[in-house]
Amino acid sequence: MVFVDKDAPLNDALFSNQKNKLDKTNLRGMEVSVNIEIDKKATLNLIIDEGNGDFLRLQGEAVLNGGVDKSGKITLTGSYELEEGAYEMSFNVIRRRFDIQKGSKITWVGEPTNALVDITAVYLANTSAVELVQDQISAAKTDLRYHQKLPFAVYLNMDGSLMQPILTFDIVLPEESTVRIDNQIAGQVEMRLNQLKAEPSELNKQVFALLLLNRFISENPFESAGGILNAGTLARQSVSKMLTEQLNNLASGLIEGVDLNFDIVSSEDYTSGSLQNKTDLNVGLSKRLLNDRLNVSIGTNFELEGARQSNETGAGGSSISPNLNIEYFLSQDGKYLLRAYRRNEYEGVIDGYVVETGIGFVLSVDYDQFKEIFERRKIRRKATKERKEMDKYNVPPEKPANPPMKQKEDLDPAFIDTSRKREDEE
Repeated sequence: MVFVDKDAPLNDALFSNQKNKLDKTNLRGMEVSVNIEIDKKATLNLIIDEGNGDFLRLQGEAVLNGGVDKSGKITLTGSYELEEGAYEMSFNVIRRRFDIQKGSKITWVGEPTNALVDITAVYLANTSAVELVQDQISAAKTDLRYHQKLPFAVYLNMDGSLMQPILTFDIVLPEESTVRIDNQIAGQVEMRLNQLKAEPSELNKQVFALLLLNRFISENPFESAGGILNAGTLARQSVSKMLTEQLNNLASGLIEGVDLNFDIVSSEDYTSGSLQNKTDLNVGLSKRLLNDRLNVSIGTNFELEGARQSNETGAGGSSISPNLNIEYFLSQDGKYLLRAYRRNEYEGVIDGYVVETGIGFVLSVDYDQFKEIFERRKIRRKATKERKEMDKYNVPPEKPANPPMKQKEDLDPAFIDTSRKREDEE
């Protein structure tokens, strides 16, 4: 029986053997040197924690030099400059995605597993700052402007060895987030965030609260200033979901050949210094044409409650430009799809309504294993080639007009014996 310390797997003999396999090869007695160029389109996946499922997905470019000496030792030198990517972090059933910032890099100076990382990633948490400052500012509990949700940036910095990186965190309020809030409130929030940087334990507590709960926590979490308001928000959102389902059930089959969809969205706005509930009704209509090959959807948004956004105009509380989505199936099996769209997206109180347009090509493939994508293509090509060969060479033989007479030696033995008896009798 062997006991393994999972908290320090690299120091254990079992895990060290797996690590050494990446640094040595069975190739002996010769020296090999290769130059490796990585294009921006190439994707590199690195598993950070196999047990939790944490991994890095990287895209960038690099010029590396690799080699193998006569003893079989593998070396790698060079720098991998990152353009984009993501770090997927898991907390049991909760998953958070950190987007890697441009300028991060991985540097190899010897063994492939001893690379040095300098990676910065960011996760945006949309929450209010009331729990963050309520213990330092007594007015925060009653001033509803502190309840306004803002996009806080949670930074994850990875430094040190690739196999044992040092993780540090930071919380920043982006400058664009302070556009629609009071300068005094923004300054107080910034001051509190600077205080957290001098208290690593308190900073880590707030970081994990944002990652797990998507909100800050006060020194006494059971006396949260936003408890009642959050309960009301949850109730409004639950009612909105219920109304959405009921409207969709009533609209199903109302107009033959046309699909109607409804969506009710509720939110809260504190930009004016007081609580303003906001409710929007999205109405969509879709129609299939050309034997269901073409699908046209059009919809619009109606502001039922709350002040109208400054960048949205129209009569009756609806936007002038409706949402439009056109989809055309290039193949009958629906594998290839061409899509064009224009829609109005509500990005929160900071950005308001944003018009988004685009066009895309969608390829849909069903498979159980990744290799089946290419295997099926090969199988189809092989079957097509075999069918063409069969059609080319498989010509049915011509049947003779009169079948040949059987020779004497091909006659049945019983028939031969009967003939002999008749000759004897004669």
